Amino acid sequence: MIKFTGPEDRIIRVSGQLSEKLSEKLSDKLSDKLSVKEQKTLELLLEDPGYTSPQIAEKLNVSRISVTKYLKYMRAKITYEGIQRIERYFVPEAALREALLNAVCHKQYQSGVPVQISVYKDRLYVANVGSLPEDWTLEKLMNKHTSKPYNPTIAYVFYLAGFIESWECGVEKICNALKADNLPIPEYTVNSGDIMIKFTGLENRIIRVSDRVNDKVNEGVNVHVNDRQKELLSNLIQDPGYTVSQLSEIMKVRRKTIAGYLKTLKDKGIIERISSARNGYWKIVD
Repeated sequence: MIKFTGPEDRIIRVSGQLSEKLSEKLSDKLSDKLSVKEQKTLELLLEDPGYTSPQIAEKLNVSRISVTKYLKYMRAKITYEGIQRIERYFVPEAALREALLNAVCHKQYQSGVPVQISVYKDRLYVANVGSLPEDWTLEKLMNKHTSKPYNPTIAYVFYLAGFIESWECGVEKICNALKADNLPIPEYTVNSGDIMIKFTGLENRIIRVSDRVNDKVNEGVNVHVNDRQKELLSNLIQDPGYTVSQLSEIMKVRRKTIAGYLKTLKDKGIIERISSARNGYWKIVD
């Protein structure tokens, strides 16, 4: 065993020197409103701006919070180009990430009200308690502007950690991410005590499973599809790349049963297999 011992001037003691550094940066008003874990997170980022979300979660003994947590409530529109799987959400991850970072940086923490996220099939809202700087209008917010974060210390730490590139480009980055994906720019609603951003999905990004299944099985009066086969079709509409094993696990039936359902639907001309069994996918016949 080899032991390396560090001199005192090379050691970072979070509970002492670092907490003093944090206190210097935080106003008394803000520090009183931050939870212990929020202050500890800032301390860790001041210690090392390169800390990743999993590393912070491990050190604080909490679950990792990321954009992925919210993406799980949206269904991606899954298509294939050849055998390449393409997933498209009606809100790009880059735009959603920036909206959440903006909400954290501009939230009025003294309110005690958390950032609120509402997810629907065709739209998503992010709202937080806050207000625009004095003399600002919605038009100015949507155009190029200087940055005036309500919580400049949090914005500064996010900048050091690489979460944001510059303070003034949040709305611009959201709009650019949407435009790059051919999606409409978001709608901002500014009230006296809160600000809300609304993302609206285009019809070609929205999954309406039940309607498409019913349309397909009702096209011909002689085509009979039972409830379990309809369930399998619903799963294939959500993800045409599902394997027999995955469908078996999702539907809680044997792989042999799934294979039988697939064969029946294929024989009736409702689905067809594209490419190989290993790398291919199931296409709902139009």
